[in-house]
Amino acid sequence: MNFIEELYYGNIDPNRKKFDKNTQIAEALKLFCENESRLNEVLTGDDLRLFHDMVNAGDEITACTGVENFKIGFILGVRIMIDCFKSDENMIFKDI
Repeated sequence: MNFIEELYYGNIDPNRKKFDKNTQIAEALKLFCENESRLNEVLTGDDLRLFHDMVNAGDEITACTGVENFKIGFILGVRIMIDCFKSDENMIFKDI
């Protein structure tokens, strides 16, 4: 199977990421989860609903941004490939 088929069949998941627990993202995620848990404990009624709406809106913004960045990455990759194919091979191996 080639790369495109692997991507199509879900064998390649570009959104799946692992990260080291000693990184900035891990620390930020830990802080986010701790604060979310604490706010879920202390907020009630409309305040809790407002908090959940805010978190959900943030998740939606992140998802939209991720999709756009993913598409831009593909577009830039294709443009780089096009430039490579348009290059003069003789220039690559030409002595300076």
